[in-house]
Amino acid sequence: MSERIVIRGGTVITMDSKLGIMDDASILVEGGVIRVIGQDISADGAEIIDARDMIVMPGFVDCHRHMWQTQLRAITADWSLYDYSSRIRSVYTSFYEPDDAYIGSYAGFLEAINAGVTTIVDHSHIMNTPDHADEVVRAFKDSGMRGILCYGMYGNPRPEQKLTPAVLMSPEWHYADARRVKREHFNSEDSTVLMGLAMTEADFFPMEISRKELVFAREIGAKRISAHVGMGSQNKWTRYIERLNRAGLMGEDMLFIHGWSLTDHELKICAEHRAAVICTPETELQMGMGNPVTWRVLAAGGRTGLGIDIVSNQSADMFTQIRLDMQVQRALQNDRLYRSGLMPRKITPTVQQLLEVATIKGAESIGLDKKAGSLTPGKQADIIMLRTDTVNMFPVNDPVSSVVMCANVGDVDTVMVSGRILKSKGQLMGPDLRSIRGKLAASRDKILAGGARKGFAQGEAIMNNVFPLDRQMSFMVWLAAMIIRSPFRKLQDKFLEYVTRSVE
Repeated sequence: MSERIVIRGGTVITMDSKLGIMDDASILVEGGVIRVIGQDISADGAEIIDARDMIVMPGFVDCHRHMWQTQLRAITADWSLYDYSSRIRSVYTSFYEPDDAYIGSYAGFLEAINAGVTTIVDHSHIMNTPDHADEVVRAFKDSGMRGILCYGMYGNPRPEQKLTPAVLMSPEWHYADARRVKREHFNSEDSTVLMGLAMTEADFFPMEISRKELVFAREIGAKRISAHVGMGSQNKWTRYIERLNRAGLMGEDMLFIHGWSLTDHELKICAEHRAAVICTPETELQMGMGNPVTWRVLAAGGRTGLGIDIVSNQSADMFTQIRLDMQVQRALQNDRLYRSGLMPRKITPTVQQLLEVATIKGAESIGLDKKAGSLTPGKQADIIMLRTDTVNMFPVNDPVSSVVMCANVGDVDTVMVSGRILKSKGQLMGPDLRSIRGKLAASRDKILAGGARKGFAQGEAIMNNVFPLDRQMSFMVWLAAMIIRSPFRKLQDKFLEYVTRSVE
């Protein structure tokens, strides 16, 4: 890494409300930090990066992804959330060994960097053993990416173990191991990678389970606490945010993922506590989890950001997620007018709003806006450069519109994190992609073969008692939610005892 770098002559989208967009501008980077943005910057002895015919902007902030799933790329393309839960979460996880966790995560980080993501929250629920945890940490740090590793408190079954609901709940050893990981790997707030916690799927469990994990996360100083909530009809009646609030457990450190079936009142509670609700548009739209929640969150005054979620389903392309999020919301608003016999006079949300959600608002949501999310003097030099001489980009009439509506991963020329160049002239710097490809393929073959041997019957038996796939189960899911929302602890304990018994 050069100590001094000048990026010269680009169109700079700063995402800083005071600095705005600057044409034919330069950026001075010293010691990994942005020092000056302006015209005609000179710095003796600096490395010069020519940014003519480039848009220079902050890297994307991906607020939610499961990095370990790269081996399983696109196998869920026609799957529902039921399929995903009964196969990947309930079966394939069993066959991940520590080296699988490493290569899947590491390749995922490289894919993110290639696509212009410089900051990421890894909701990592592949912590089968302490060695798995160490390998996931190593993958994150080896990649050069900035972000937060959320240690998954979920339990995953061993290959020979009979799958029961109890197996999928948080094992006791995870608490000691998460404390160890924090102590051994994350003992500095100045580190590029910080530690968070990923909660057990807690919507249908008594609040004491969430309390235990949240108190623990805050005790060890988790930067952010990530939790899946509001996933369509499955979670429609649980009122999880209301219950957290009554229990005094809400906080700015929380990231609620998906969230469409949260009520407007729950979104206001999140806003009051500065907790973020993160949207992963493509997964939500495919898997029956509802529409992107971004604009409901913003209307409530809350914090939000975007995430890729799983490359077992879709690509790591943030440009696609941005466009999906925006156009679905535009369609919903226009449809309301259509049903009233009207046409829109103005189209909202705007491309500017979307780019903010994908950069500075995402950084605010995960508590890293003092370092990332905008090109501001004093912040870390997390910078991407997009080519504008490609046939899909020229001519650039408005740079923000071009990024949101026209750009793709192939236009990402340069990626920098803390001044370290991770991609240059369209090529990742350093990794042996041929070797990584071979290791990923071998890992995939082993995991899929293990899943084929074990089969999905046990996972489906559990999910048949969780997902409202017919009217009878819809009623049972509603009844379970009413029990969990009740003030009767003994009733809740009986319910918990029932659901954690073996599924015959």
